[in-house]
Amino acid sequence: MLELKHITYTVSTPEGEQTILNDISIDIPDRKLIVFTGPNGGGKTTLVRLLLGLIRPSEGRAFLRTAGGCEEEMNVSLRKFFSYVPQGNTLLSGTIAENLRIVRPDASDEALTAALEAACAWEFVRAMPDGLNASVGEHGHGLSEGQAQRIAIARALLRDAPVLLLDEATSALDVATERRILRNLVAEYPHKTCIVTTHRPTVIGLCARVYHVSDGTLQELTPQEAEQLAMEF
Repeated sequence: MLELKHITYTVSTPEGEQTILNDISIDIPDRKLIVFTGPNGGGKTTLVRLLLGLIRPSEGRAFLRTAGGCEEEMNVSLRKFFSYVPQGNTLLSGTIAENLRIVRPDASDEALTAALEAACAWEFVRAMPDGLNASVGEHGHGLSEGQAQRIAIARALLRDAPVLLLDEATSALDVATERRILRNLVAEYPHKTCIVTTHRPTVIGLCARVYHVSDGTLQELTPQEAEQLAMEF
């Protein structure tokens, strides 16, 4: 289980100290789909960086609680338990297969196909002249932004780490495709803890827990509050 306890995170600016997150606490259960929603700049990505151990809190603790009850502070060595897909394009020049096998060089074509299917990418990859061996340019040149995002998600699934972090990684997709991917994650990867950040609350009905992050605060929404938020979007 991932836990954040009384986390405050501040940064220094020319105008003085700026609080990005203010005294937040959360426990993220294993093998559940969790969503952080809220406006851009509200603190969602900072939460993800804390979970990855990329930054340390100004106050409070971010740690992993093991099945045996031990607590290990988030650090570089724990990143092996995470697959992380940021919003920006992370594809390299090469074939689609080569981009996928960066994380698992021995993966079979069948494993690549399964990951692409879960990420709703196999349909367009299969239609390309060379399929898995189709070439893409640096930063996914030759693909749409949404196609590049889906291949990046497939690559993260192929790595098969226990925790999957999607940080606005579906921002270029239409809502229907975004929902299909999240449904696939729940159905086909029940062993994973999936954490999704999005400013679009239209997918929150699929999630076990919904947290609204705004102005450095975090609030867990009731099912009724989550439904109302989705209706207002």
